[in-house]
Formats: sequence, structure tokens, C-alpha cells
Amino acid sequence: MFDNYSLLIPVYTRIMSKSSRSLKNLIPQRTQWHHLPTKAIRVPECFVKEIESYAIALDQNSRPTIDSPRWLGIKPSISRLGWAVIEGETTEEPNMNNFGLIETNSHNPLPSRLGEIEADLREIIQEYQPTHIAIEQPFIKAEYPSTTKLLQVLGVLNLVAYRHGCRTTLIYPATWKSNLDSPKAEREDINAKVEELFDLQNLPLNPEVDAIAIAYAAWCGLGQT
Repeated sequence: MFDNYSLLIPVYTRIMSKSSRSLKNLIPQRTQWHHLPTKAIRVPECFVKEIESYAIALDQNSRPTIDSPRWLGIKPSISRLGWAVIEGETTEEPNMNNFGLIETNSHNPLPSRLGEIEADLREIIQEYQPTHIAIEQPFIKAEYPSTTKLLQVLGVLNLVAYRHGCRTTLIYPATWKSNLDSPKAEREDINAKVEELFDLQNLPLNPEVDAIAIAYAAWCGLGQT
């Protein structure tokens, strides 16, 4: 057995050496179309259109346009959740896209209210396609009855952001308030600053104004990812 195997080695070596020499004579081939179409698998929804437009632009030998950073600011609450979308490069003043409230009925069961927040937030993200999400990080106190509900709301917000591939930034109230006024600024003061900043008038004293300030603070580079 050993002798026969040793005889096979020179034969195998000769075959391999001939094969290597023949490969050297092959002409390298290059595809004419460098950006072959592929189907994205498990790509976050907020990136699908951007990827498609980028691929089409590459195939047309044109430089794809990259949208400005778009921030979705959120003031978490189980009853009245404020949200706002702003957009703009850091070298320019941001523009206001839209803002509003997600309201739930206190008489409904908690799972139902969380489901409403999740569904409405998904619609907002699908419509405005934010690249980042800024969420207020509230101070949690166990003795408050609303703490458990608020923690579950934060869980829903982070889950929706993760599913859509959006990066989240957490900002403490004192941080985003200091960005406009002072750490203990009242809502009236925040409203006045936001109206001046985005050229708005007669803003209601609602959590949606806080959401605008939260998005703006994150756009300014504040918060923790």
C-alpha cells in the first residue's frame, strides 16, 4: 500500500504542474456590466428606496444624490406621545417637515395602547423615512405608578426603530432644554425658542413641541447612542 501510494505522488505532481501552466495562458475575463442586479435580503425598510436609487444611479454612470440627515424626535408617553421630523445638513439650519401627537385612550387595555403607538409610529417612519431617531430619556422613579407604562413605551419605540434600521439617540430632558434655554426651562420658554428657530407661530403647549426640541438637540450632536 505504501509503495503504490508513493508512486502516485509524482504522477499527481506532474498533472498539477501541467494544469498550472495551462492556466497562465488564459485571458482574464471582465464583465461588461459591473453593477449586477441583486435582491436585498433583510434590509431595513427605511433603506430600501435609498439602496435602489443608488444602484440605478451607478448603472447609469451618474452620481447618486444623498438625502440630508432626517431626525425623528420623540417625547415618550403612554397617553400623548409627541413626535417631530426635522431635516438638514449640520452646516445649514434644519427644516421642519412635520410634527404631531400619538394619543391613546386611557380606558383601553395597556397592550392595546402599546399596539396603537407601534402602528402609528411605523406609519410615521414609513412616510418620512428618518435616518435617525432621537428619544427623550426620562428619569425613572420606581415609586411613580406611570413608570411601568413608560418603560414599556420605551421598549416599543426602540423595537420599531430597530426593525426599520434607524439609529437611536437618547437625550435627557435637561440636555435638550439646555440646548435652547436652561435645564429647568418651562414649556412656554421652549415654545418661544422653537417658534423663533423654525419660524412657527401659535404652537400649542403640547409634547409635540418638546419633540421638536429633542430632534433639534440630536441634530446639534447631543445625546447618547
